Amino acid sequence: MAMMDNKDFLINHIRNSFITSDDTGMCELIIDGGYFGEVFGQVQGSSAHRRRSNTAQRLDRLKKEKRSHHKAKTFSWKSGNDYKVEEKGFLFERKVISPPEIMLEKQVGKKQSRLSQLIDTIGDKGDNPFMEYARYDGRLSGGVASKRIDIYLTMLLPKERAYPMPIVVLSSAKVSDMIGMICWQYTNEQREPKLKERLDNYSLHIAEDDGEVDSDFPSLDNREPVSKFGFGKLALVEKATSGVSPRALILVTIHIPNRGFNKFQVDDNNVQLRILMEKVLRRRKIKLRPGLKYNLEKLNDPGVPIDLDATLMSLDTLEFVLIRENSARDDHDKYNKSFDTSDVAESLTSHQYKSYIVNLVHRLRTNTEVHLGISGEKVEIDPVISKGASRLFRQRAVSFDADSIADCHLLEQKSNGKSIFRITHLVEPDFKHHDFEADHDTSSEIVQKINHILELRLSPARKDFVSFREKRLSMRRKDSFKSSS
Repeated sequence: MAMMDNKDFLINHIRNSFITSDDTGMCELIIDGGYFGEVFGQVQGSSAHRRRSNTAQRLDRLKKEKRSHHKAKTFSWKSGNDYKVEEKGFLFERKVISPPEIMLEKQVGKKQSRLSQLIDTIGDKGDNPFMEYARYDGRLSGGVASKRIDIYLTMLLPKERAYPMPIVVLSSAKVSDMIGMICWQYTNEQREPKLKERLDNYSLHIAEDDGEVDSDFPSLDNREPVSKFGFGKLALVEKATSGVSPRALILVTIHIPNRGFNKFQVDDNNVQLRILMEKVLRRRKIKLRPGLKYNLEKLNDPGVPIDLDATLMSLDTLEFVLIRENSARDDHDKYNKSFDTSDVAESLTSHQYKSYIVNLVHRLRTNTEVHLGISGEKVEIDPVISKGASRLFRQRAVSFDADSIADCHLLEQKSNGKSIFRITHLVEPDFKHHDFEADHDTSSEIVQKINHILELRLSPARKDFVSFREKRLSMRRKDSFKSSS
C-alpha cells in the first residue's frame, strides 16, 4: 500500500476512481474535474484506463439505428380507392377459394394414407373364419412355453410347396388347435388358394427336410398335446372329401436291411426305380462314396438286381430291398413280418420319457439293478438303492445326451427268457458301451425305442459310428479275401 501526504492528489484520485467506475456517467457530470486534469497530467507512470462515456455509447447506438433504417421501406397509408389497378398487383393478391363442392371432388382422388390402409386391412382380416385359434399364436405370448415348427402346405402350387410357413405355437395347445392356428395364419397372410372353413378337412403329417410327406407314419392324433411330439417339420394335408373318389395312388415299399423300411406314394406307375432309390438315400441321409453303389432287388427274388431304368409298370411287385453292390442280404422272411400299428405309434412317441428296471452287467462283479430312463433328450442310469448294498461298489448315477448315443442292439438271447442289449455312446474321442440285462420283451422295447430316437435325430455321433462300423466290416472282408486267396 502506497503512503501519500499530498491531499490534493488523493482527492483527485478518489474523484477519478468514482468517475471511471461509474457506468451511468452521472459522477462525471456532478464532480468537477478541472483540477483533476491538471494533477493527473503531472503524474508520471500512471496507466489508469478511462472507460468510454455514456455520450459516446449513445452516439454509437444512433449510428447503428441509422444504418438499419436504410434496409427498411416506409409506406404511408392511403385509402384503397386511391391506388391504381396496376399498383395493386405486387402488393396483396387476392386468393381464389374454391366452393366446398369442388374441394370434395378433389379429395376423392387423393392418395390413401398408410394408417387408412392398415385399418382397411385389419377390417378384412376380421372376416377370418379361424379367428378363435389366434390365441394359440406364441409370437405374442412372452414368457409362455412355445415351439417353432416349419409347416409345409401341400395345397399350394408345386413351385411354392418347397417353402414352409414358420409358426410359433403354444406348447399347451392340442394338435387340433395347432391346425386351426395354421389355417388362421394362412388366411391372415392372404395366401391362395383359400382353405375350407372346417378343420376336419385337414390333418398334420411328418415331413422330410424337402417338404415331402412321410407316408411311413400316420397323421398326428388331434387329441394329443403339441408338447408330446418333437418334430420340427410337419405338413398340412387336405383329407379326401367323402363321396368323392380320390385319385388312385400306388404305395411302394423299400426295405433297408436292419434299418426298417420306407413307403412312398406314387401317382404314376411310369416312374423309374432310380428315382425311388434316390428318395430312399436322401431320406435315410446315406452318402454315396466313391466306389460304393446301391441296387434294388425284388423282395421275393433275392440276389437278382433290377435295372434302375425300369419302371414300376414293367415289374410285377411293389416291394423292394435296398442292397449295396457286391453284398448279399439275409433271409427275406423277416421282411414279410406284418408291422403292427402299435409299433408306428411307439415310434411317434419314442421321445417321451420312460423308465425301465434292468440289470447293469459288470465284468468282475455281480450285476447291479438300475433304473434306465430314456427320452428324446437324454438317457439316464440311476441305481436302485437297497439297504444291504455295499457303499464300496455302489453304482453312480450317470446321464448321456441323446446326441451322444451312437447305437443300441441286442447282444444275446438266453434260454431263461432274458436278453442282453448294448448301448454305445460317444466319449471323445472314442466310443464306449454299457451292457444291460432284462427280459426279452423289455429288451426289445428298449432297443426299438432308442433306435427310433436315433432314426429321428440322426446325430453326428450316430453317423460317425455307422461309418466306423462299415469301414471295419470292409477291412474284415479284405482280410478274409486275402487269407482265402
